[in-house]
Amino acid sequence: MALADDIRTVRGHVELGRHYLALQRARIAHLQQIEMPTAKAFEFLELLESMQDLHELHLSRLLAKAEPA
Repeated sequence: MALADDIRTVRGHVELGRHYLALQRARIAHLQQIEMPTAKAFEFLELLESMQDLHELHLSRLLAKAEPA
C-alpha cells in the first residue's frame, strides 16, 4: 500500500473515531439526564479516547513521513 493510501485509510479511522466519541458522549449525557449509572459508559469512553489518540498519532507520523525533506 502506498503512503497516500495509508494516509487516506488512517484519516478515515480518525474521522470514524471522532464520530464514535461523539456518540458515546451523547449516550453518557442521556444516561446522566435519566439518572442512570454511567461508570461503564465512562470506562468505554476512555477506551475509545485511547484508541483515538493512537489513530491521531499514527496519522501525524504518516503525514510527517509524507513531508518533503
